[in-house]
Amino acid sequence: MPKILSEQQIEHFHSQGYLMPGAVLTAAEVAHYRSCLESFEHTYPNDIKKLKSKSHVLCPWVGDIARNSKILDVYEDLIGPNILCYSMAFRTKDPDGKTFAGWHQDGAANPIKPILVIGALALADCTVAHGCLKVIPGSHKATALPHIDTGDPDSILTRGQYISDGFDEADAVNIELKAGEIGLFNAGIIHSSPVNTANERRLIVLVEMIPTHTEIRAHRDSAMLVRGVDDFHNVNVDPPARVEFGPDELAAWRQATRQTGKNVFEGSPVAPTEVYGGPPA
Repeated sequence: MPKILSEQQIEHFHSQGYLMPGAVLTAAEVAHYRSCLESFEHTYPNDIKKLKSKSHVLCPWVGDIARNSKILDVYEDLIGPNILCYSMAFRTKDPDGKTFAGWHQDGAANPIKPILVIGALALADCTVAHGCLKVIPGSHKATALPHIDTGDPDSILTRGQYISDGFDEADAVNIELKAGEIGLFNAGIIHSSPVNTANERRLIVLVEMIPTHTEIRAHRDSAMLVRGVDDFHNVNVDPPARVEFGPDELAAWRQATRQTGKNVFEGSPVAPTEVYGGPPA
């Protein structure tokens, strides 16, 4: 029996590829985690980009989000009781009218089977004006479309990729969120996010979860067990952060992102960024 979602919500997620279940953080939790993020940005201004991948390995407070019981209850209803956190990836977007994400499918770059569920968790209100996510319902069921990698510095995406083939955008749905709410989507769904034209930042952290029986693509990857047991051991273990941005945490982050980068950038003409094992910018 589901813990938090209805049977209709579960069916909607699997058939349409997305779901907006509502709030998973309280106002106090939102304020706390936003304060933690802003403190990190103030203390480590040259390392903010490192939060774009595997930030649960760098910061204990990010690991706390990944282990939040209400968040995990939602994921358990979708992928079962044994859950790995694949990545906690911040996708902040300044109100610069430039930063965007073209139409793409995350699963095209790093296909993870049977499923990777990504949650866009809002630490501030996220409207159309802020450049919220847009998804094409049901598009996760089809084969991944061809993508072109550009390395565009204004793209929030890893390789500046976008879908090169045409598709119907008429049914696109905006994933508008209040602070503390989460919007879930299958990694195979076609999605994008336009530029931020609001007068404040978009503050989103992607909560990426997989069941323990997941098979990673070509290269062995890593993840952190956040609920249940792992009887499969298909991934290396991401150690939980003990100290924010400590030397052990930074070393573990470099190892984890290097492993992930081998999958994400395989076959791409774009060189890996520091966030995925490349040289510092």
